[in-house]
Amino acid sequence: MLDPSANEALAILALTSRRLSDEELLVVYFSGHARLRRSVLALAFSDALDDGRGHLSISEIANACSEANAALILDCCHSGAAASLANRPDMLTPTTISVLASSAAFSTAAHLPEGSPFTTALINVVEDASVTGKELSLVALAKELNSGKDTHEKCVVNVAEGSEDVVLLQEQRDMVGAKETADRFVSRLASVDRAARELMWYSAAELPQAYQSVLIDEIVSAGIAREASWLVRRAIGSFLDRQPGHSRIRNKVAGDLISSEHWMEVCVGLIGARRLFATDIGLRSAALDVLVSQIPANATWLASMYLTDCGEFNFDSTERSQLARTSWGITEILEHFRASERGENWLSGWALDLATATGDENVLLEVATHLRLIGFVVPANVGVSQVAEEPLSRYLYSLKPRGKLSSSSGKWLLSSLFGNWRRDGRSNLRTYAASKRPSAVLRSLEQMGTLPAVALRTAVLLDPWIGEHPDRVEAVLLWGLADDHPWVRQAAVELAADGRIGPITDPLIDMPRCPGLFDLLLTLNDHNGGTGPLLERIELTPVEREALVRDGCQQQ
Repeated sequence: MLDPSANEALAILALTSRRLSDEELLVVYFSGHARLRRSVLALAFSDALDDGRGHLSISEIANACSEANAALILDCCHSGAAASLANRPDMLTPTTISVLASSAAFSTAAHLPEGSPFTTALINVVEDASVTGKELSLVALAKELNSGKDTHEKCVVNVAEGSEDVVLLQEQRDMVGAKETADRFVSRLASVDRAARELMWYSAAELPQAYQSVLIDEIVSAGIAREASWLVRRAIGSFLDRQPGHSRIRNKVAGDLISSEHWMEVCVGLIGARRLFATDIGLRSAALDVLVSQIPANATWLASMYLTDCGEFNFDSTERSQLARTSWGITEILEHFRASERGENWLSGWALDLATATGDENVLLEVATHLRLIGFVVPANVGVSQVAEEPLSRYLYSLKPRGKLSSSSGKWLLSSLFGNWRRDGRSNLRTYAASKRPSAVLRSLEQMGTLPAVALRTAVLLDPWIGEHPDRVEAVLLWGLADDHPWVRQAAVELAADGRIGPITDPLIDMPRCPGLFDLLLTLNDHNGGTGPLLERIELTPVEREALVRDGCQQQ
């Protein structure tokens, strides 16, 4: 429970205590403020007042837990004063409570800017035990904590009188099985297609924690994050992201991946660490380094998005990134920074300045058109494309994108229904066309190739209504198969019949500027599009070539 009131804490302890069997253990961990008055320890809860209200005496805590075998782990000042709860009040009355306290009765508990040393050490010891599979008892835990270099104060332990010790974590006898499972998992990854690999990673998050911990180590050591497919990379990153919040193993692996020389691994690391950038300075710094690097845009785009998610609105670094060199990148940056405190007028001017700095008139035109369509101010002396006046353009821009998914466990299914990233556009062309003349709709569809938003151009191509009539398919494929953004081109390939695609020989756009080239190559390969001529025009690293060949994409 996060910041419960005194009554809420008392109620949940009493309810839980009554529900547990004699073989089960209730572990109560408290981290917060406490005070000692007349040798009585009182814990402060979220409604605590100076007059004593909102506090629970340690005896009240003990009474609430009295129907269960309980271990109290207290990280607060004077917590050692609770140690006597483990002593029998008399020869006839047993006690079922054991205590581990971070400080002596008349000492204060340390709390540094990075948090509590006691709690940090506690987390590390528990995590190590979950990985090694060794038994962890209260006495062994206290011994480990007191032997550590990070503990400023010796902790106090007192086991319920009449008991030798209290086992917190049972020995995991299946650790051999966990290593065998991880080995088989890695081996199977090498022999199945990318759709199966994606599902395997989402399913891995349901394995026992010990199994997952062994598997995390394999991500770097076995090089299995070097995936050509964005969806598989996202699945691996989501597996990392779903690990416990204070997982040292996860943090280290994510950091190693973000610092990797291979951009595919960097993408996985950024996804796995996305919720940590707000609190982990080292990981946030590594992500900022990615943002300003020459690494492919697949990674710089993720770095920008996840850094701004955590409130890191670094305008200077963003201006130096590869994202600021294309109209696609500038419009993406604009979306990322709309949550900042800068107003719409400032952001509009900033985006136009970035577009002007590219020296490309087409970039300025597309950015200005995008600003007009989202309702931002565009100066009168800055031109916009005629597509801004198209009714279909205004309709598409009025629809909200997919948005974030609240459930990680259902990501695969929800993505297959609503799109593979949070800003996937929505089109709903059937509703739009119901009140329009077919000839007018066709003319509008032909113009959507100049629509500034990559997400919306992609949405038009993927709309089911388009595929129901050959005239509509023809209208959008005229621009879709020639689009210079891999995401849009990939959607066009999926829409076109296998025999229509033919070999593609144009060089598209360089990887530092736009993401999705590898996914386009894989989709072309799936639809017999002939990737050989295109691959011959792209200089690949050995790791990149190996990743593509793994899924059958190679020179012919």
